[in-house]
Amino acid sequence: MNKKKMIAAAIASLGIASVVGVGTVAAQEANSTSLADRIATEFNLNKKDVQKVIDEDRDARHEEMQKKVEERLQEAVDAGKLTVEQKDKIIAKMEEVHEKREAQREEMQNMTRDERRAAMQAQREELQQWAKDNNIPTDYMMFGGRGHGPGPGGMRGNGPAMEAPDAN
Repeated sequence: MNKKKMIAAAIASLGIASVVGVGTVAAQEANSTSLADRIATEFNLNKKDVQKVIDEDRDARHEEMQKKVEERLQEAVDAGKLTVEQKDKIIAKMEEVHEKREAQREEMQNMTRDERRAAMQAQREELQQWAKDNNIPTDYMMFGGRGHGPGPGGMRGNGPAMEAPDAN
């Protein structure tokens, strides 16, 4: 078996089957040894090669998730539940949040569980305020990486579901 197949098999065997949010990564890596370090050590592989495969997999899953979300948002527009402007704002905000989380990945891993929880709660509150300020129904705020799509019952992040907006 060549090294790339071995790396892929190792990753699959460790359950890397979904987009990994910042909180999930930090929980999985309770100590300072990274997943790439553990796989490289376990299978006697080059850590940089393993990390490259992990990063490529995460990027591919992010792109796949992004496409699904955009399709579901378009369905909401077609059904008259969102405007095109709201859809575009949500997509832009999703990418902004993704980039911010990627930039903070290491920092979050070095926080205690309570510090991570507080930081993630602050991010949720910031997103809720952004949604309110932009007249975006919070049912469509789905930036955590674990759900299944926008709309009621859809992607609502790693934390508790956000409440629907008050009808005024």
